[in-house]
Amino acid sequence: MIRAINLTDAGAHALMADPRQMVMSSPEVAAPLEWENLVIDRASDEVRVGTWKCEPYTDEIVDYAYDEFMYMIAGTVELIYLDGSSDRFGPGQAFLLPKGFTGTWNQPDTVVKFMAMIR
Repeated sequence: MIRAINLTDAGAHALMADPRQMVMSSPEVAAPLEWENLVIDRASDEVRVGTWKCEPYTDEIVDYAYDEFMYMIAGTVELIYLDGSSDRFGPGQAFLLPKGFTGTWNQPDTVVKFMAMIR
């Protein structure tokens, strides 16, 4: 029998995964710990859905490989665009980071989010 997966407590769900060091854009960038618990993870890596928790970090993103929908549970993300403008997202907000995005991801505190990624 197929049953629904309860993701209500995203933080607890994310922590069910083993922590790992995040892969950063360059070796000089400090790599935080992240927990990613996927409920949909296709062998082709085309679709990924689940919960994610990660310690604070800042990194450069070049030509992001996914369209990623995010619903923020905890923490804040600031996206800084190439023209210097920025957007901030926090708890209760949802946003889409489009495939091809290039800019800076600044996460000053620990983030917990629901996410759906499509390549």
